[in-house]
Amino acid sequence: MKRLLAACLLLSACATTQAPPPERIAGCWINRTSLEATTMRWLPDRARPGALIGDKLFYRASGDPLRSRYSLEPSGAGFALCELDDANTATRCWQVAQGESGSLEGGRAFIDAFSDRLRISVVGDGDERTIFQGRRDGCD
Repeated sequence: MKRLLAACLLLSACATTQAPPPERIAGCWINRTSLEATTMRWLPDRARPGALIGDKLFYRASGDPLRSRYSLEPSGAGFALCELDDANTATRCWQVAQGESGSLEGGRAFIDAFSDRLRISVVGDGDERTIFQGRRDGCD
């Protein structure tokens, strides 16, 4: 029984020491195929301490890249991921899921960042939508 309790305490300590989402995703990421590439760059928002701005560029085989912007910022006891319009105004936000519990009402953002891999998806308004999936890249 004592071993089980000790194991539970160690497991819960590991779960609570995970870095917050901004520290896990800050920097540059890429998903490259033979003809296309998608990059995502998460840099500090100079206007809001603790927040990041994410610029996503989808480079197609021809034509200008498609751009979308996101923010990740503190919200209540956690973080919110928001889609931004051209004026950097949030058009849609999702609470970032932390832990295994909680309602999907209103949608949730899931940020899975492990070592050199990143996956950001949202769930709640229909099927899951992947915003980005790729590997760490150097920032130029």
